[in-house]
Amino acid sequence: MRQDEMWMGTLCNGQARWVAARTTHTVEEARIRHQAAPAAIAALGRLMTGTLLLGATFKNAGDITARLLSDGPLRGALAVGNRLGQVRAYAQNPQADAPPKRPGKLDVAAVVGQGEFAVSRPMDNGAYYTGTVPIISGEIAEDFAHYLLHSEQIPSAVLLGVLVETDLHVAGSGGLLLQPLPEADESTLQALEACVARLGAGISVLVAEDEDMSAYVDRCMGTLPYRVQEKTSVQFTCSCAKQKLTDVLASLGDEELANLIAQGEAEVVCHFCNERYLFSREELLKIRSAD
Repeated sequence: MRQDEMWMGTLCNGQARWVAARTTHTVEEARIRHQAAPAAIAALGRLMTGTLLLGATFKNAGDITARLLSDGPLRGALAVGNRLGQVRAYAQNPQADAPPKRPGKLDVAAVVGQGEFAVSRPMDNGAYYTGTVPIISGEIAEDFAHYLLHSEQIPSAVLLGVLVETDLHVAGSGGLLLQPLPEADESTLQALEACVARLGAGISVLVAEDEDMSAYVDRCMGTLPYRVQEKTSVQFTCSCAKQKLTDVLASLGDEELANLIAQGEAEVVCHFCNERYLFSREELLKIRSAD
């Protein structure tokens, strides 16, 4: 099994930049961990991939958080990723699903619904900037592009796709981000527009067909001249640990801890990776006595 990757670089003789990601195995791991339905994992996979693409455009290696604050059956979702290729995510209702728009085309917008799209990112001074825009389509790629234009003032083309087979496994997941730089001339802008039009909504099929990242990038770029400047492996990475959850339990207060102790044990589940951590009565007593 080939590892997922994210590549970035320049194109059109340095007049634009690009980031391409293959996230098939990463999104499949998320599907398995959350037992997600097809439309839900398509939404979550697009959000994960878009967060990685966005994180790659910032010099700061800190985490980027993208949130769908929406009213659809998915009941919102959140992804955290960075330029190091690390990403994790969860949906409030991973079993959300909807009839396909047509054979082979999942209705992501139907499970997302309407609401707001928010992105938080670290700034150079260590503080976090959060930009929020309305969800304009629920297809997520357009929402990332809308955010970049209206909150970051960066015109961008964002293509995201997740291909789910009839046996429910993720057969292809990936994305492409294209951004003209300020010095880009009209011919470059037209070339980027033509590239986006050529690819259309078929990015997930491309990544499913091309196990090799180089072949995938070649097909995405077509005849556009490009340079690869950085390559990064991509993986589902969760930062949860029993010690961190111990701190969470310690913050509950005496009354709630006493209730858990009376029950004899407590189980804490991580939202992101669905790992379950069991705390015995003795461990709970130790947490309370240390507080």
